[in-house]
Amino acid sequence: MHPNALIDACAQLVRLALAFEHPADAVVSRFFRDNRGLGQRERAALAETTYTVLRKKLLFDHMAPSGSGPRERRLAILGFAHWQDEEARRADPQTRQGPRDFLQAALNERERQWLAHCDAVVQADLLERHRHNLPEWLVAPLKEQLGERFWPEVLALSQSAPLDLRVNILKEKRALAQEELAKAAIKTEATPYSPWGLRVVGKPQLSKLPAFVRGAIEVQDEGSQLLALLVDAKRGEMVVDFCAGAGGKTLAL
Repeated sequence: MHPNALIDACAQLVRLALAFEHPADAVVSRFFRDNRGLGQRERAALAETTYTVLRKKLLFDHMAPSGSGPRERRLAILGFAHWQDEEARRADPQTRQGPRDFLQAALNERERQWLAHCDAVVQADLLERHRHNLPEWLVAPLKEQLGERFWPEVLALSQSAPLDLRVNILKEKRALAQEELAKAAIKTEATPYSPWGLRVVGKPQLSKLPAFVRGAIEVQDEGSQLLALLVDAKRGEMVVDFCAGAGGKTLAL
């Protein structure tokens, strides 16, 4: 896809997500169903750009007015750029900025100058609300609860979550599932706390893998796995997942 077409598509998806009429993941899934011709790389860019905009909305709303063009396009440009930065830092923590060549090809001269101005902003010079991107009503109680852990915790929340898998131990041992994924060129490491979990390196396509198709692995964050583990449900007990969403913890239980 041409860079400009991809940024326009990102802007369209950002606009749909910011309507807040449905959960963001449902909006993204619907967009992909309506645009079946999108490739894997385009889908990754669209999803990650949109989620980055949602995580850093206060910062981007602060930066966007100094640019030109439709608001959603400006937000999409910032989301794409910051996603590329995160990817670069994941590979090398000393890197400050990710590649810009693809994005630059989608921008006009005014947009390039504006993005360069945004890239030059020093994080430490920003107001607190533009660094933590949290609603004001949440900041005070979190600071009281977390104390000196406030900034490390909230900055972690602004990063893309890792891709975690839960191995269905009724069907397969974790080590065997890890070996099978390795044969499919998918690198994983054991999650630090959950005995069922594998943390995937990168964001590869999983839905067509034999292990996924037969139910040996499920996508589930380690935190949800730990909640299911702490309930420690036993055969014969009645357990209610009172706040079930997609049903991942229910399935684990």
